[in-house]
Order: sequence, then structure tokens, then C-alpha cells
Amino acid sequence: MQYSSLSFPCFQRHSFDRCDNQLAAGSAKLVEEVPLAISINDITHAVMMVTPNQLDAFVIGFARSEGIIEHISDVRDLEVETTKIPPNIDSIAINLTLSSRRFANFKQKKHAHLGATGCGLCGVESLPQAIPTLATLPPSEPIAESTLLSLKSRLADYQTLGKQTGAVHAALLVSPNGDPIICMEDIGRHNALDKVIGYALQQDINLHNYSVLMTSRCSTELVQKAVRVGLSRLIHLASPSTLAVTLAEHYGLTLIHLPKQDSPRIFTSSTP
Repeated sequence: MQYSSLSFPCFQRHSFDRCDNQLAAGSAKLVEEVPLAISINDITHAVMMVTPNQLDAFVIGFARSEGIIEHISDVRDLEVETTKIPPNIDSIAINLTLSSRRFANFKQKKHAHLGATGCGLCGVESLPQAIPTLATLPPSEPIAESTLLSLKSRLADYQTLGKQTGAVHAALLVSPNGDPIICMEDIGRHNALDKVIGYALQQDINLHNYSVLMTSRCSTELVQKAVRVGLSRLIHLASPSTLAVTLAEHYGLTLIHLPKQDSPRIFTSSTP
């Protein structure tokens, strides 16, 4: 099944005035934030606040990182509807039609879920749901420090939306050889990673020995998403939380922090 990139305008120019009248009126490009309703076989599952680009990759990646699907072949169709909700807010609804087997599994596990840009665990109903049991990752090859430093210095070159508006997170997919593949951007760091996961699924990329470099700190939810999809390394420009480090070590995920000035800090490693 082939998907084209599903995107909408991602920024608008807005005029503004300084209240103190000391500076002339101006304008700025602001990143778009829209509500996206995700349905599974016409059953509402989640409402997320997203930047409306690469939405096909996002929804597929979200479904994969949430355990709703395992393979791209589990998706039978993807339908998109745009509408407006009060007070005149653009919104998007996407319905994923799954195979009979995956839909039956989804119905068994269905629970209320409301997501937002700053929280990846909203809507879970118990501690086991918040910290699920996941399979340990296989050992991965080490990544050279020179590669890490090169990626850090070049990341801004791949942030198309970030250059125009700022205020967005970026997730850069990196090959086992250290080559950048694609950069996904979104107001939510979880969304940016899900877009990368969806792209990898669409392109039939096995994420073992791949890395994702992210502009955000590393949180527990990002570790869980990476482990669930078999990603070997998470690299961040901000330091991780204590629980993120604990879980990364437990599951064999390599977790690296790239400080602004100092050398890379490898918190957990899973080399052969």
C-alpha cells in the first residue's frame, strides 16, 4: 500500500502590535496547531494537537507506537476529512481502516485516550498501562563521536519549518552509517517521533541500528515508543529524565545526550 505525504499549510503570518507603542507594528510566521481526531474503523480513539504536515506518516506511526498495528499491511485504508469547529477553528479527522484481525485486537484493548502536545500518557487508566512490559532490544553497533558531533552541527540545516517559525520540535532519522534520511517537525516531540516511525513503516525500514536525533529532552514516552518499534538509539539535545534512563537501560536502548558545549554523554549503551 502506497501513501503520499499528507500535509496542509503549516504556518501563517500574523500581524501584531506592541502594547507600549514603542515599536512599529510587525508580523511573524507562527506554526500551525490543529486538532486531529484519529478513528480506528470509525471508532474514535484519540484527539491530538499537531502540526498539520506528514499526517499520513504521523497517524501510521502513532498506531504503530501505540501497538495498534505491527505492519503497514495491517492498514487497509486511510480517510481524511477537514472541517471547522467553534470558534471557526480548522480541524482534521483521519480514519484508519484496519484488517479484521488487528481491529479485533484493537477492540479488546480499547480505552479512552486523549492526547496533547505536552503529554504522552494522557488517558491511561492504570500504572501497568503507563509502564507496559516491552521486549528487550537486540544489541546495536556503536556510533562514532565524530558522527554525533557532525549531526548536531548539521541538524538545523534539515529543520525547514523550524527556520520559518521556530517553536517546533524536530526528529531526524539517521541511518546505521550516520547519514541523515528525513527530518520530521511538529509542535509535539511525541508527534515528531511518531512521524519518523510512520515514515519508516511506509518505507519498510527495519529500525535496528538506526538512530533518531531529537531537539527535545528525552522522556519516558519517547523511550517506550522507540523500544516498541525496534529503534536502537535515541539522541537528544537536552538531558533525559531519570525514568527515561532507567527504562532505556532496562530495554537495551542506547540513549545519548548532546550538550551545547561538552562532549556527548552516553547514558545507556547496548553494544555487542
